[in-house]
Amino acid sequence: MRTGTKLISITCGSSIRFIDSLNFIQLPLAQFSKAFKLPETKGYFPHFFNKRANAEYDGSIPEPHYYGCESMPPKEREEFLKWHDELARNNYRFKMSDEILRYCLQDVNILRKGCLKFRECFLETNNVDPFLECLTIASACNLVFRKNFLKAETIGIIPNNGYRLSDQYSTQSIVWLTWVASSTGKFIRHAGNGQEFRTKEGLLVDGYCEQTNEIFEFYGCWWHGCDRCFFNQTSKLSNKHDSLFLRLESTRSKEDRIKKAGYSLVTMWACDFEKLVTSNAELKTLGESQLLSKFTPLNPRDAFFGGRTNACKLYHKCEDGETILYYDVCSLYPYVNKYCKYPIGHPKKIYVGPEECSTVDVGTVDGLIKCCVRPPQNLYHPVLPYRCNGKLTFPLCRKCVELSLQTECRHDEVDRQFVGTFVADELRKAVECNYKVVEIFEVWEYQTIQYNKDTDTDGLFTQYVNNFLKLKQECSGWPQWCKSDEDKKRYIAQYKERENIELDESNISQNNGLRLLAKFMLNSFWGKFGQKENAHKTDIIDEPLELFKLITNHSVSVHSLTVINSDVLLATWERRQEDVIPLKTVNVAIAAYTTAAARLVLYNYLEKLDRRVLYYDTDSIIFTKKEGDWVPPVGDFLGDLTDELAEYGAGSHIREFVSGGPKNYAYEFFKAKDQTYETRCKVKGISLNYKNQQSINFENIKNLLFNEYRSCDGGDGCENQNVIKINDRRILRTQQYDVVTKNCDKTYRIRYTKRRRLPDCYDTLPYGYVDNFDL
Repeated sequence: MRTGTKLISITCGSSIRFIDSLNFIQLPLAQFSKAFKLPETKGYFPHFFNKRANAEYDGSIPEPHYYGCESMPPKEREEFLKWHDELARNNYRFKMSDEILRYCLQDVNILRKGCLKFRECFLETNNVDPFLECLTIASACNLVFRKNFLKAETIGIIPNNGYRLSDQYSTQSIVWLTWVASSTGKFIRHAGNGQEFRTKEGLLVDGYCEQTNEIFEFYGCWWHGCDRCFFNQTSKLSNKHDSLFLRLESTRSKEDRIKKAGYSLVTMWACDFEKLVTSNAELKTLGESQLLSKFTPLNPRDAFFGGRTNACKLYHKCEDGETILYYDVCSLYPYVNKYCKYPIGHPKKIYVGPEECSTVDVGTVDGLIKCCVRPPQNLYHPVLPYRCNGKLTFPLCRKCVELSLQTECRHDEVDRQFVGTFVADELRKAVECNYKVVEIFEVWEYQTIQYNKDTDTDGLFTQYVNNFLKLKQECSGWPQWCKSDEDKKRYIAQYKERENIELDESNISQNNGLRLLAKFMLNSFWGKFGQKENAHKTDIIDEPLELFKLITNHSVSVHSLTVINSDVLLATWERRQEDVIPLKTVNVAIAAYTTAAARLVLYNYLEKLDRRVLYYDTDSIIFTKKEGDWVPPVGDFLGDLTDELAEYGAGSHIREFVSGGPKNYAYEFFKAKDQTYETRCKVKGISLNYKNQQSINFENIKNLLFNEYRSCDGGDGCENQNVIKINDRRILRTQQYDVVTKNCDKTYRIRYTKRRRLPDCYDTLPYGYVDNFDL
């Protein structure tokens, strides 16, 4: 199993398996010694000196650049140079054969001892062997929950095609039937405007025209066994008692029954329909229309959005009496897992169509809601997410965000509204902020469960979180302010009062290994519920017959064949989506509830801080403060806000801030401890090592933004020509798993498209925002 060129696991036969320790212990090997209290330390080695020509080298220590010192973080580079200078001054003799053996043995020893300690801690606390039973820390967390905390009949396994088993139709069939009705003037009854029609003989059909007594059937090639698309009709499917031949025979038998009953029959195969779409502009436009999304069944994965990340102002420098604060929510996702609402079981009721959905009260229902919404026009921080152009956006107008319009919205109500599937709580918050629910198409109503501290009623994950939160706190040792026995008693009482967790005084002592394990268990837990169920698989093939079986198996799609040598190749494949078997570890509704609750926690602060917000990222927020302004309270417990600059002393604050977009910002801040100023920079996708920091830094990002504004008025079609280019020398794996040294070029530029940029300042507005409008 692999992701790109990264190997997740290799299985040989039935008893040997290789796994990647990084999927469990997400730390650099250099940090293992500190984390697990190992006596060994990872040394340095000149990887770029490791060439065939130097295999017998015996002489002075290689120059620093052979060790990749320019790619080290500044502090690590400084320590390395001290180490290297000392060895060079002492005329250290470097013999490649000895050094490479010593370095590799040390690496293996550190990895071995660290993994054994991790496994020992895991087994002791969880009764689960992570390396034997799992592939990743996320799967290990999920297994621990299922073994030790999951109650029976609590989490449902959602069927691959949802719950509407009686209405198995495709979007393509609705497009075709809508187009036929429009082009012929016939009224055709189908799932999109009512329900599929059932004849008096009991046959369920895709469409029916009463005027002409015609039945319309749309055949998905996979479901109906098209012999033009799938030549191997006897290929076995995931259901061993089924085959494409049997499906085709069943389709033909149904056709005969329809004709014998006296109906006229019109059919369309999906492969023929796809050819028709390419040659018919009207049909293609109809297929791309958002209006048809109302006809497709609710897909819970459409309600699963990620965290909310964006910059509201691209630059801000404090005025007199003003500061910029940087706050972070303490353990946001563990807080959500413990305290927030979750769906349990399967939906207790499913509402489909306008008639049934009209009885749904958005204000009280719990579950997932597929609907059409119309946002207000003057909300600085919109509530509901919308996927568009490969990004997660929060617009006030669908058309504006789709076109990335940099002008004020002039679209009508129909163009502004959009269709989405949302967690009920997030939709309720949107309605509270003047969103209008135009139409509801489908609702999965769930029974929910939530932790109640007053009644001591557990939530779905409360016991799991409490277990590892207790372990983490005890292994963190006593807080610095606990000097006396009275202080310690007060600390234990405070924690009991806030988290309802009784810390054991005898267990409170610093234990880095167990603390690290507890942290992993808290932070890596929930994501498994949102895992994609159709992961790519890779087979090592050395027999022609194996290859033939794979490429003629119609239940799988082969993505790539990589030749390793004349005898072996790698085949990467996945199951057809229609043939996927749901995983017992996945429930996307739970994942959707988790991220929606996390966004609502952040939105609570965005709403109150409003235009003072400069930047936010899932669980953190950067905002301005003047005298008399409201400031969110900070604390030390789960879900509290914490000051990201607190380690530099009380009163530390940001003085100047710049951002190039999401996951891309820098700032200059005041350090109260030593009364100095320092800069920080974070850019996704670029390793900010010593070399790169000479190019990508606070001043250069700021100058790049300033130069862009001088050369561009922020209007449509503005393309920034100001760039910073960097080059990294990296050690990489190829598709054939050769290890190579390669120079990698990257280009950094300001390219901000998630909100509308104002031309005369560094502020932004949501797409669709209008300053003055009639409510």
